[in-house]
Amino acid sequence: MQSESCPYYTRREFNVTNCKINDTIKVTQLQYNGWPTVEGEVPEVCRGIIELVDQALSYHSKEKNVGCKSPLTVHCSLGTDRSSIFVAMCILVQQLRTEKCVDICTTARKIRSQRPRLIDTYAQYEFLYRAIVNYADLHKLSTE
Repeated sequence: MQSESCPYYTRREFNVTNCKINDTIKVTQLQYNGWPTVEGEVPEVCRGIIELVDQALSYHSKEKNVGCKSPLTVHCSLGTDRSSIFVAMCILVQQLRTEKCVDICTTARKIRSQRPRLIDTYAQYEFLYRAIVNYADLHKLSTE
């Protein structure tokens, strides 16, 4: 239906139809374009993932407010490293906004308990630290 290129991601809207029951739903896809091509590596800068998380959480919140019960679905090629960073960032951003503090270690452990190999490298863990600090600074949520 529509496609929009943003600096760090592409937003697409399309309809998906279940032909058996003739039911159509609108799907919004946000595709992040900033991942390095080598598996296991993380982006050098955090701004792109911050914008993606902001956009996804904002859009999902708006949809819930109008009665939409669609889940936020996340996937990547392996289903582990890139997805886990995005999911962890969403959790950490919500923690920061509601509790004014974050616990990256506990968040990583909880995510790993649900699926092995999530956030399992130093680079991914360090990226989360940098990204949430950058998020707090960008949104003026820092206490320092």
